[in-house]
Amino acid sequence: TGTGKTLSLLCSSLAWLLHQKQEIQVQTTKSTLSDIASRNASDKQDKIEVKSRFRDKDAKWGAPKIIYASRTHSQLTQAMQELKRTAYSSMRAVVLGSRDQLCIHAEVMREQGNANKVQMCKAKVDSRTCSFHSRVESRKDDQSFRGPSIMDIEDLVKVGQKLKMCPYYAVKELVADADITFMPYNYLLDPLARKANKVELHNTIIILDEAHNIEKICEECASVQIKSSDVAMAIDDTTHIMAAIKASGSEVQDCEDESKDFTLDDLTLLKEMLLELEKAVDEIEVENKIEGVTLPASYIYDLLGKANLNYKTSKLVIALLEKLVQFLAVQSQTSRLRKGKSYRTLADMLNIVFINKEDKIEKIYKSFKVHIQLEEIKQSQRPDSNKDVWLSKNSNANSEKKVAKIINYWCFNPGFGMEQLLNKNIRSIILTSGTLAPLKPLIAELALPVMQQLENPHIVSQSQVYVKIIGAGPDREPLMSNFQNRDNPKYISSLGSTILNVARIVPDGLLVFFPSYPLLNQCVNSWQASGLWADLSRFKPIFVEPKGKDDFLNTMEGFYESINNSKGACFMAVCRGKVSEGLDFADRNGRAVIITGLPFPPFKDPKVILKKKYLDDNRTKENQLLSGQAWYALEATRAVNQAIGRVIRHRHDYGAILLCDVRFQQSTQVQQLSKWIREILGNQPKSSLFGPIMPKACERIVDSLVSEGCGPMNALDVVNSKYFPNFQNNVPGKRRFQTALNNAIQAEEINTIESWSLNDYAKATARPSDNKLPNVADFLSRLDGDVSTIDVGSPIISLDQFKFIDKPRLENDQNKKAPEERVEFLRVLRSSLSSDDFKAFSAALISYKTDNTIDGLMDILFQMLGKPCLFYMLQGMRRFLKNEHRMQFDKRLADHSTKVLQTF
Repeated sequence: TGTGKTLSLLCSSLAWLLHQKQEIQVQTTKSTLSDIASRNASDKQDKIEVKSRFRDKDAKWGAPKIIYASRTHSQLTQAMQELKRTAYSSMRAVVLGSRDQLCIHAEVMREQGNANKVQMCKAKVDSRTCSFHSRVESRKDDQSFRGPSIMDIEDLVKVGQKLKMCPYYAVKELVADADITFMPYNYLLDPLARKANKVELHNTIIILDEAHNIEKICEECASVQIKSSDVAMAIDDTTHIMAAIKASGSEVQDCEDESKDFTLDDLTLLKEMLLELEKAVDEIEVENKIEGVTLPASYIYDLLGKANLNYKTSKLVIALLEKLVQFLAVQSQTSRLRKGKSYRTLADMLNIVFINKEDKIEKIYKSFKVHIQLEEIKQSQRPDSNKDVWLSKNSNANSEKKVAKIINYWCFNPGFGMEQLLNKNIRSIILTSGTLAPLKPLIAELALPVMQQLENPHIVSQSQVYVKIIGAGPDREPLMSNFQNRDNPKYISSLGSTILNVARIVPDGLLVFFPSYPLLNQCVNSWQASGLWADLSRFKPIFVEPKGKDDFLNTMEGFYESINNSKGACFMAVCRGKVSEGLDFADRNGRAVIITGLPFPPFKDPKVILKKKYLDDNRTKENQLLSGQAWYALEATRAVNQAIGRVIRHRHDYGAILLCDVRFQQSTQVQQLSKWIREILGNQPKSSLFGPIMPKACERIVDSLVSEGCGPMNALDVVNSKYFPNFQNNVPGKRRFQTALNNAIQAEEINTIESWSLNDYAKATARPSDNKLPNVADFLSRLDGDVSTIDVGSPIISLDQFKFIDKPRLENDQNKKAPEERVEFLRVLRSSLSSDDFKAFSAALISYKTDNTIDGLMDILFQMLGKPCLFYMLQGMRRFLKNEHRMQFDKRLADHSTKVLQTF
């Protein structure tokens, strides 16, 4: 949750590494002196033996390396920025990135998709036509590149552009000498990516941060998918290449040079294999057209075997496919040939299927499944198009049998990926995350020999976090986002009203997380149609998480800009999306988070069904695996825990967490929430109605804030609030004061006319007069007060019920002037009038704005503010009137003054 786990790991690991280096240096020095003293230096053969022994000792005692892996490059960048601020900033660090991030060649970067950029880059490097790559050797030792500072992706690109040197290849020159290497998960866990990036694992300490995703990533790295259309396009591409080579025309004039590594015979043999594979796929029978068919893992070997693809031939075929991809990357620039995507897909499939040795075949059969579905092919708009070979073949009488299919080869045992790491002679693996619990099933699935386990409490106190389960909205409609209730218009309306009312009282940033994109889109459409969306946008600008990378960056920039401009903002996102993990919403960026439901994986998804079955079939008392249903529930709760963690980002941060689904009160769900959340909710939490929920907790929260403060903050820090100028004197009456304040705020919110902007009201109620940001006491007490007045079923308590003995009285003072700013004027006026008077004043303002008549407003103003103690406020109202009414106001003001003087 952004509270220092990463920095603690980095600092402790690097401190240990420095100590190891010192120990190794001492051992090496002792060994050198001992060996030199015991040998005859004049004997040449002895010198050779001494050098050999030194090399052996270096291999044995060499300093280990640290590999830090996380989910995304944005998380890696955050970690590197933190490392720059520590005492270990001088240590050698490097980050590995893709060509998409590091390449500075304009022609390569114009390619669409990372795969195309990879092949274009390789082609230019092989043909020595990339000037940036050719400068790497001569400029890799430049001080600006090997300087003492830690460089992230952005820094590497800037240096590369400055030196006109390829950052992608240059950074690989730094890995050998680096103390710590930063990389995404897939560079480490995916054997193909690990090989491509030349990642060495021997004698390394691997830190897997945000490791709650590690099981899924291990499974995905060992899984692969191939479609009928991929095989068809590979056949088509092979046919075109063969024709081009035979023709040797101008279209492929460089063909002979590019195709030295393969011949027509190679292509003929490959095409024969592909045709056999296509035939085998055609013959697969899928009885259930909707759900598909599941087959044992052995089926994939039988299917490929029909095309003579096996352990012996796979390596040769993979090598040929990679050569063809390189060939097409070049030829597609000057011809109409495709870029070899089908070849890449086939090569990836063969790599995954045949990466494990034959002696592990039994374990493979137990851990993998083949699932075959029907493929939906998009028909070409042109009737004569032959772009999709598969579709063109299915126009015959046997088209029903030859329907296109998708062959999925899925891994359900994440231990496969971890086993590959363990077999690389690594020194240790550290898994860390704020949402790893429960640990036992995680360890069992990854098949790790864990020596140490550590689970720590949160660094913030309970007084800094407000957590509640809201089981019903303001209209008493139950909040439950299960599949059966998601189409219920009453539920969607009630959820929207709940979010609207929270947005009215929460200052700055509000995060709202939905279980899925379909539900998010459904709610957005419904709220826009009903007008609720417009109501919400009046209080806070609304941002919705997009799926595209560029759109996402623009959306985040808009959100942060709105926060900085003191407008506040509401960000609607999806659990497991980009916003829910890795992004920082500290302080004003996230004062509250709403979880609208439990993000269970799709119940009827074939992969989810097979995963549950795999766990049930392999679960024993000894291995402590979760049951399928327990895993299914845990997947949802882990996503919730990650989303919750966006709010509290450091030890002085504070915020509210609202779980808007009645199912959160179930004991099974509570036990899977993060430990620090469970401690606040208690063992048997109950959901509450929306209205009365926060007043019940008000006394506990304010008591804790006033008496103890937040963390290391002293009492003066805590009570620096307009509500508690002297906490020792005001604590006994804080509940009466708070209730009175609630009613004033409720009346204030009636005013929505343009002359009094909503931003003014927000500032007037949530900010002190010096415009400083509210502290935790202000925020939580404000949150409690406003929500209690929104409940439509709660009785309204008149302000007149509360008597304040020491309430200061405004006296008539000719030198006293009304505040010029609307916000401060509203504050003083609200504190000077009773609740009923303030309501009447608000209604008169609205009528004045609507009817453009001054008489009704003046009657109210002179009745309420005509007293000597408030006469200066009556005078101050003039500046807020329209120009055409000021003369009429001045005349009545003069008459009123005369009457007052006559009275005295």
